[in-house]
Amino acid sequence: MNGKRFGIHFVVLLAVLIGFTLFLGVQAAGATPIRWARWWTSTSFPNNAMNTDLVIQLGYTTQNGQNVITQQQSFNVSCTAVGNPVVQGGKATFNGSSYYSCALPNIRDLVYGMSSGTLWIGDECAAKRPALTGSLAIDGTPNNLAGDNPLFYREDIQFSLPLKVSNQNARLVTSFDGVAASSDSFAIGANDQVVTAVYVRTNPGIFAPTYTVDSLSLTSNPITVNGPFWLTNLETIIYIGYSPATGKYFEGTLTSLLVDPVCVGTG
Repeated sequence: MNGKRFGIHFVVLLAVLIGFTLFLGVQAAGATPIRWARWWTSTSFPNNAMNTDLVIQLGYTTQNGQNVITQQQSFNVSCTAVGNPVVQGGKATFNGSSYYSCALPNIRDLVYGMSSGTLWIGDECAAKRPALTGSLAIDGTPNNLAGDNPLFYREDIQFSLPLKVSNQNARLVTSFDGVAASSDSFAIGANDQVVTAVYVRTNPGIFAPTYTVDSLSLTSNPITVNGPFWLTNLETIIYIGYSPATGKYFEGTLTSLLVDPVCVGTG
């Protein structure tokens, strides 16, 4: 090959490489953002009536990692009282034989509808930072002395507050996707106590459950748990004040409860 032909081939190859590089740059610059949906449930008792909402957010994540929310919608969940929970003064009193059963709709279908059929998430989503917070009071003289005081039950999420009557101490016990953790004990009070459980991700797949009662930090046992926690996006039943797995009831009063697993589905 003479130098002239080599020069021509080199120029052609260089042009192809430059064009390919520019193509990749255009592709990267115009890459489609990652679209997602997340959900949580909220229970309260306004106007002396029980209200549970399923809240769904839609959004996308930009190339630089920024999350942008494009839609948020609340769906009222149909709940049925079983027994006789008494709702008065913005809170519900559970006497150890009453609870609410709520039909949580298909989240995947709701996301599809909200997005006008352009976002179809999977049957499950991975909880990225599971959290619960509630305002409640535990009955210190329960009918069910050995009860575990289950406050929230879904097949893949449970929250209970077992009471030790002898010293009037309780614990916060949580479970996501069958992985359970528990707090140290704390003294119950006659008035509402604000309780929280937040799972902080310390490493990929490792979470540290953190518990508080009225801003008092409690130690978790175990200190860390392994994830991810896969939660369903399909139809489920949630129970407020009862566990169908144990047949036990919550005894006390509930003012509000937020269950936010930060469960993100993409599509």
